[in-house]
Formats: sequence, structure tokens, C-alpha cells
Amino acid sequence: MSDRRLASDGTWTVESAVQEAPPATSRTFEARGRATKSREAVPEVHPGSIPRAFAVTNLDFDVTENCNLGCLYCFKGDMYARHMSITTMKRTLDWLLEASSAADTVNCNFMGGEPTMRWKQIQEFVPWARRRGRSFGKNVTFSMTTNLTLFTDEMRQFVDAYGFGLLMSIDGCPEVQDAQRPAKNGVAVSGIVEKWARSMLETRPRSTARATIHPDYVHRMHEGFVYLHSIGFKDIAASGCEYNSWTEEHFATLDDQLGRIREFVFAAWQRGDTVNLSSFKYYINKLIHYRKSGRDSEIQFMVSPCGAGRGYMMVDYTGDIWPCHRFDGADTDANAGGQFRLGNIFKDGFNHDLQRVFLDFDHSVDHKDSCTTCPANPVCGGYCPAANISDTNSLYSPHDTYCRWTWTIYAHAERLYDQIAGLGKDELDRLVDVVSNSHASGEK
Repeated sequence: MSDRRLASDGTWTVESAVQEAPPATSRTFEARGRATKSREAVPEVHPGSIPRAFAVTNLDFDVTENCNLGCLYCFKGDMYARHMSITTMKRTLDWLLEASSAADTVNCNFMGGEPTMRWKQIQEFVPWARRRGRSFGKNVTFSMTTNLTLFTDEMRQFVDAYGFGLLMSIDGCPEVQDAQRPAKNGVAVSGIVEKWARSMLETRPRSTARATIHPDYVHRMHEGFVYLHSIGFKDIAASGCEYNSWTEEHFATLDDQLGRIREFVFAAWQRGDTVNLSSFKYYINKLIHYRKSGRDSEIQFMVSPCGAGRGYMMVDYTGDIWPCHRFDGADTDANAGGQFRLGNIFKDGFNHDLQRVFLDFDHSVDHKDSCTTCPANPVCGGYCPAANISDTNSLYSPHDTYCRWTWTIYAHAERLYDQIAGLGKDELDRLVDVVSNSHASGEK
């Protein structure tokens, strides 16, 4: 029998499919509790769907594939009107409570599409989930990634009442927001997004704005950064998209825009304001300060970039289990035929061998040749494995455009460090304290 299998370099090849025994584990799971009865004919969670080698504590609930926006870069591709039923949501929580083993806290993260399109179901699920968790002796927390365009006063009160963490997707100034993230009904939504972002920041002042930079709009990156700071964000995360479309001209513009952002951050710092680009803080904290102070040996090497396939997974509307919320799309991009699917919560046969690939992910062993000369390599972890699959057909090899992004951002983070260090020891100490003790959070 032949099948498409994961090769040692992380690519997918056709070879003989060999069934290996699941890895040994010292931990066992007991079946605890039953899902509540429902009018919907949805089966119970299957005990054979539970991973054994690593406790899952953070789970994306892909509550809908539908969205009211048509973003230029959406990694989900074409959206469909397919949703997770309230009963499947409840079964998914039961799966998480089992898969979390002895952990006392689990997090449910609502994803889409745009999850607020299923607000009625979320509103019903959350209080039930909190009670259900207590019956297992566990605390259930909640988070959501949202475009904010459908928010209401009722939603606003609800997310505060249940302490939701929120990641807000905002790409920059209104013109860029409406161009990159157009509403499907043609109505400009940037004003609505700003309104609710300001509101959320009143109770979540450390929230991050998640901005995606399209090559067509990279020339307005600095303008967007200034705008997001003006509405209250202190921490802004930016990443590129459409990597195959980037040209040398785009990279030159990126370098110029990051230089402008760096000068803006430095000027704000001199005024006592700690606004920053998340990547600047990250590299200063994890790498640059150690190098500048002669403590290279204390740098902690990252063998993997995230918890995907380990303590973090995603369940979709059918009950299928994926390593993270991007892997269903990555599987399609790679024509992998479902090979990245870990299992289904209603069926026997969790793919322990595939999970072992993520548990054994080691960037120090599997990487591109250029990684050995990249200044950010020790804390890169190999970048997002799902994005790598989509872009290069390998878990371990980021797109060259991502690497160019990384080198450029790192260079400006180093210059920012030098600028602040030049102000004297007290200012440098303050910088080290800020980047090491602060973290962005969408929690109330």
C-alpha cells in the first residue's frame, strides 16, 4: 500500500505506508462524565480520539467558516456557510476536558471565519462550559480572534463579564483597513472597528493590534502604526502576507517604513511612552540584550515556534482535530489529502504518529541552510509550520520572504536598542525591564 507521508525534511512524499506503534506514555486518561443530552443527533466523544503523549490545554473552536469580510490575504480561502453546532461545541469541550489530563485550566478560543457571526451559540455555550468545567474540577477560560465589525453593546458586556481575551485584527489606518479588509456588502467598516477597539482598550489596555501588511500597502505601514497608537494601542504586531508577490522594491520600502517606526518608537520612549512593535520587544528581550551585554550563553534556543500539535489544537465543525487553526487550509494548499488531520473527536484512531512529528520538532536539526547565518535563528523556532506547509511544502522551511522580513526587523530592533542605550544606563535598565516584564494581553 502506498500513501503520501511526511518525509524527514518535512515535505510530503509518496512512499510505503508503515503503521508504527504509538509512542509509549506514562499517562492514561479515564473516561469522565458524559456530554449533555441534546435534540441534535451528535455522537459522544470517542475515548480513542484522545491524545496520550501531551496534555491539550488550549483549543481553537472553529465555530464558523463564514465571514462578513473578504480580506485580500485570508488563509482560509473561500468561505462557506458551514458552522459548528451548539452540540458539537459542547462535545468539543468534553474532548478538551479529557485531553487536558491533570491540567486545572483550559482555554476555549473562538475562531472562524468571523466567530461573532455565531454569537447566539457562543452566548449559550460559555456559561454552560464554565459550569461543565467545574464539574471536572477545571477552570474554563475564553478568548476570541475578531474583526470587531459585528460587535454590539451586549457582546461588549458579555466578553467583560466572562473575562474574554481578545485579539483584534486591525491592519492600520482607515484607508488601508477598508482596502485590505473590505466588507462583502461594500460598506466601509474602519469606523466601526475603531469604535470598538477604543472601547475594548478601556478594559484591556495591554491588548495587541494584529496588523497584516500586504505588499501593495507596505508604503503605509508607518502611517498605520501611528494611527493604531493614536487610538490607544501600546503593542502592535505586524506580519507580511502574499509572500510570492514581494519584490526588491517592496523590501526597500519595508526597510524605510520600519526605520520610520523605529524613530517614532524612540521619540515616544523619550517622552516616557512605551509604545512598541511586538517584534522589536521580542528580539531585544530574547536576543539583543544578551548579545550586547556579553551573555550569549544565556540565550534560550527555541526548538519549535509554537504549541501547535502539542498543547494547542483546533477542532472544526465536523469534529475533525487539526494541529492548529491554520492546518486545515495548509493541508489543502499542500494537496496532502487530510494527512495533517490528527483525528476526529467522535471516532477512534487519534494519529499519535503525526503528533509525534510536532512533539519532536527541532529547529536546531531541521532547517534551511540560511538559518545558520540568520541573526534571529536562535529564537525563530522555524516559523509557523502551517504557513511553511502552504508556502514551501515543508514543515521546517519558511518562505524566503519571511526570512527577509525577519532580518530587516531584527536590524531595526538592534538599532533601537543602541539608541536607547545611548541615553544612559537608567534608560537601558528601563528598556530591559519593559521588554522582560511586560506582555501584550487581550484579557480584561
